Amino acid sequence: MVVVLPLHVDLMTFLFFKPTSPMNYILRSAAVALMFSSSVAYATPTVVDSRSELLVARLMQENGRPDMACALLADTPANSVDADRLYVLARCNASLQRTDTAIAYYQRVIALKPAEANPRVELAAILVALDRRDEAAQLYKETLPLLPAGQVSTQMNNLIEQLGRDDPAAFARQASGKPWSLEFYAGLVHDSNINGGPVSNIVPATVGGFPGNFILSPDAMPRSSWGASGSLTGSYLVPLNEHWSVLYQGVLLGNAYFDTSDFNNEYMSLSAAFIYRDKSWSASIQPNIGFSRQANRMNETTPGVIARFSRNLNPTWSLTGSLGYINRTVHLDHNRNADGVLGSVGVVAQVQPDLQAGADYNVQREHADAAVYSRRLDGPSVFAAYRINPQWTVVGNYSYSKVKYDEGSFFFPAREDTQKTASLTSLWDISSWAGRNMVVRAQYTQIDNPSNIGYSNYSRNIFSVGVQTQF
Repeated sequence: MVVVLPLHVDLMTFLFFKPTSPMNYILRSAAVALMFSSSVAYATPTVVDSRSELLVARLMQENGRPDMACALLADTPANSVDADRLYVLARCNASLQRTDTAIAYYQRVIALKPAEANPRVELAAILVALDRRDEAAQLYKETLPLLPAGQVSTQMNNLIEQLGRDDPAAFARQASGKPWSLEFYAGLVHDSNINGGPVSNIVPATVGGFPGNFILSPDAMPRSSWGASGSLTGSYLVPLNEHWSVLYQGVLLGNAYFDTSDFNNEYMSLSAAFIYRDKSWSASIQPNIGFSRQANRMNETTPGVIARFSRNLNPTWSLTGSLGYINRTVHLDHNRNADGVLGSVGVVAQVQPDLQAGADYNVQREHADAAVYSRRLDGPSVFAAYRINPQWTVVGNYSYSKVKYDEGSFFFPAREDTQKTASLTSLWDISSWAGRNMVVRAQYTQIDNPSNIGYSNYSRNIFSVGVQTQF
């Protein structure tokens, strides 16, 4: 028997047939053959090439058609020991949100190939999404020794950082694998407005009750420059008992511009978070202090404390909140010294194992030594993190903030800004080629700050690219 397939036929429809009859085997074999050679116009009822079928299923999964991948491999025997087929079945079922089935397939793959790390990473992501965090932590602990300097270790750490955002309690879940981490980044940065210059050199003002304009010096206008950028981040976790732990963190980062050193900047932050974790909720209180320098001079010192809370509502949704206090000292202008309180409330959704999204609303109130610098800030922010494939993760953020100052000055009314910030970050894991948890990081940030005061009305575009590694 010969089945003739017209070349214009939609081959994808053949992949939905279940192998319940010899005819379906023929159709499936023909589809596989035609996928690999457009010159083939017919197929004969030979034994199905399981390797070709598996390869097509992989292609379907990687090209966003998990339903086709699962349909192609639907005839896999219940007692199959073909780990490659089971792995594709695990991934396509996970993509289709059939979590129980996916977990069962992942567990069979791990049993057949205990030294393979990728299935463990993906299973851990599913367990985290289902709020089975203790099991995920144990799996993480078992995975690290397999590739201590490989790409999967980096992927797992990136996953935990995405899940935790800035929550020390979420970060602390790494303790099951390793209590300390050290991350180094070095790269290039281009900033379209290193001095925060305004969009126009004409600033409307009022002098003696009469309107007028100030003409700004050319030196005050936006200046762009390439530069070098680097950061060093470290953490150390001390578990106290089943629920309590202490997390120490430190960050050092800086930018040095090639065109001028007047706007070189450095920042350092130190903190210690006291963390409580339970099955469905976590809380932390984190004393911290930050130091910033510009042009080799100390600019600001800001100690503070922040408390955070997270509650898992169900396997998908979590509720978050924070409340904090800061005390800012501006060394170059003590009129700007300020005390402030801040808070936020938000939600985080684990949409699928590879996709997390969240939103929160932030408020901040600052009382400065001079009322002209006292201000209120409030507005929403959203974020999303998506792992496109095991080597590539993208993270997007957008924030919108209304800023209102209490009083105006002799020349200007009370300042009102609307700050809009959007950023997109790409993390490409090249550990399989370069080794040692090596990731290429590229980031683009756009800041738009329209203001009723001309000299504060500015925009800024920042692009950076570099390499980071984690120990």
